[in-house]
Amino acid sequence: MSGEQAYAEIETAFRAGETLAVPKMLSDERRAELRHFWCGRANGELTTALSFEYMLEDLQQLAAPPVLLQLAETAISDEHRHVDWCLRFAQLLGGGEPVSAELGGTRPFVFDGASDADNRLLRTIFGGCFSETVAVQVLLASQRQITLESARRLNRQHVAEEVRHSRLGWGLLGWQGLGPRERSMLAAFVPAMAKLTRQLWLGPQRDADPELHALGYLSRPLIESALEQAFEEVILPGLARNGVGDVASQR
Repeated sequence: MSGEQAYAEIETAFRAGETLAVPKMLSDERRAELRHFWCGRANGELTTALSFEYMLEDLQQLAAPPVLLQLAETAISDEHRHVDWCLRFAQLLGGGEPVSAELGGTRPFVFDGASDADNRLLRTIFGGCFSETVAVQVLLASQRQITLESARRLNRQHVAEEVRHSRLGWGLLGWQGLGPRERSMLAAFVPAMAKLTRQLWLGPQRDADPELHALGYLSRPLIESALEQAFEEVILPGLARNGVGDVASQR
């Protein structure tokens, strides 16, 4: 199924009575909490879209393969569509009150101690191999708990797109244009990238709530478990297979 077909089905499910009835099914407190979650997620998706714009510029400067440039361009548009859908759920829960997303920053992230050239590599490796790889595991864990059809369809499509986004980092890591010196540098920054990943993903202190999990809510316990699974089963083994040092001892 194409992305357009998937989003058409999400639209149909969103307009169905089951979704439209959600605000009336929740207490005021839970409705406000879920709305706050979707607004915060929209902010994160918008900030990620900007991060991919920086990655695209970095990859162009690095003369990376065209396939990676195309992945970055697609990721930008994907993330903007994620923003739109997060805002639609937030607006539904707010009785139709208009909402908008806000950027969490307006400058490319810089890793302390890295040169400009190294930062161009680090930003995409961090974004794809760390943050987006965690996103895949988090959304997969969420999918197992979502019962609302519109949220399930949306989450499933987001998983597919996050997998594609993660390939931007893994594809760069597999590029033959990276030599031993670059791989050694990346290995040295694994602890910093792992720390930043945990800071970003574990920042929100949201308690587990099965009723809200069924509607697409991401709690701290759900995220924490999925994050550790991503590190143990995907990130650290993947880095090691791509010649980024003995990373198992660098978490």
